[in-house]
Amino acid sequence: MSSVEPRSIARLSTQDVPPVRRLEYWTDVLASALLPMAIDCQSPCQFESSLLSAPLGMITLTATRGSAHDALTTQREIPQSRGRSFHLVMSRNLPWTMTHRGQARLLPGELVLFDSQLEFEMNCPDTYDFLNLTLPPEWLAMWGSNVETLTGRRISADSGWGRVLSSYVNQLSPEFALRAPLAESVLADQVGALLALTAHELSGQSLRMPPVERSLLERIHECIMQRRTEPQLTASDIAAMLNVSLRTVHRVLANSGETFGQQLLKARMEAAVRMLQSRAFDRVTTAEIGRRAGFSDASHFVRVIRRWTGRTPQQLKGG
Repeated sequence: MSSVEPRSIARLSTQDVPPVRRLEYWTDVLASALLPMAIDCQSPCQFESSLLSAPLGMITLTATRGSAHDALTTQREIPQSRGRSFHLVMSRNLPWTMTHRGQARLLPGELVLFDSQLEFEMNCPDTYDFLNLTLPPEWLAMWGSNVETLTGRRISADSGWGRVLSSYVNQLSPEFALRAPLAESVLADQVGALLALTAHELSGQSLRMPPVERSLLERIHECIMQRRTEPQLTASDIAAMLNVSLRTVHRVLANSGETFGQQLLKARMEAAVRMLQSRAFDRVTTAEIGRRAGFSDASHFVRVIRRWTGRTPQQLKGG
């Protein structure tokens, strides 16, 4: 009987090589894990960096930390890449500057989308803590043609959908990918949907919902409600149920300012609250109520209920 190989986090560090080889080693690490870059720093022998990486559905989460440095991709490095990719990048701890279809200074929590086929430069003046989401072109294209218009643009963490996107991305990490309480594709699709909403907002266009699309939106909501108890439910399952494309499901939700992940969580939360507050479930444990509502992870169930209601499941049940 064949066994499934357990997923693990890729861990790489300059501590694994002699000081004189650290810069060369890190250049090779980035070329393999992300994309080819030229790295420069003032003290190569004192340079330190580490990398953690894990897949999340079709995207890859890569966390890097280390010393101040500059990274550069030019027409010399671009042909060495293994193919086109997009990279959604966030600094968690310090301001930094980048040049990519224009120059910008980004604050911690702000985001920028890089295209591996275009030149870019990034400057990290101090010890850095970065998160990089590698997005395949075919996956990004699923979220609409206007998403690529975000390339090189600073995505603010202070307003509109940019704030929601920043907050969500900031919760992601390679460690989280391995213990995710929802299906990986649901979590990855949340990134795509929020990127689409951010791009739409920055375009200045208003969200429009024709009657036919409104009807489909209602059917999507109904299907999510009907199948919310399935722990591994994905948007693909809903698309197949409605005989429409996956892209259509995400587009219709986005045009209403919604994402699949948000609607699934909302449906499960509302079902759980109804059961917690019903006398008919007095003899059912809170953990079992969470399971019946579709929460496969008990701690995640508690966090969601507390975030939405300000009370724990036990408090709701007792009240």
